[in-house]
Amino acid sequence: MELINNFTCKIYVDNDEIYSGDLSEIPEKYRNRIIHDICEWADSLGKRGVNELLYSHLAWYEKRAPFCDDCDSYEDLDSNNCSNCSSELQEKYIHDRNEKIDKILTCIGMISKIEVGQ
Repeated sequence: MELINNFTCKIYVDNDEIYSGDLSEIPEKYRNRIIHDICEWADSLGKRGVNELLYSHLAWYEKRAPFCDDCDSYEDLDSNNCSNCSSELQEKYIHDRNEKIDKILTCIGMISKIEVGQ
């Protein structure tokens, strides 16, 4: 799937624009698919469908994993302690937080439309 050149979108809650941009905040690994699906489906989906489309494509953003602050590494274990240093593990988001993505997810149930430009 090829990235669409000059893609832009605006996301609205009623008449309030909550996002405007090219979705560059989303890692490339996930970006092509969401852009493709928004271009393909955003105009034909109702409010509920638009919300489900966005939510399903942003599920990666909410994933957490056990993290060792001392080793600065994620662990794939079900243990409470780091396999390297035995420090207590903490749950941490896998992906860095982003203000624009946070705004979309905060409004996810209220989003009323997406406008696509190219």
